[in-house]
Amino acid sequence: MGMTGISRSQVSSLCHGIDERVQAFLQRPLEGEWPYLWLDATYVKVRKNGRGSAWR
Repeated sequence: MGMTGISRSQVSSLCHGIDERVQAFLQRPLEGEWPYLWLDATYVKVRKNGRGSAWR
């Protein structure tokens, strides 16, 4: 990802900090109303005029 010369301990330290932030996010209280949008789709491969195509 464009980084060279970083030690294993530096990577471990960075990951530990990220893990703490992720856990805090996952364990936060969800209060009030949370609107959401549900999307669904179907993707089917078909042949049109002898060629492969996708029908949605």
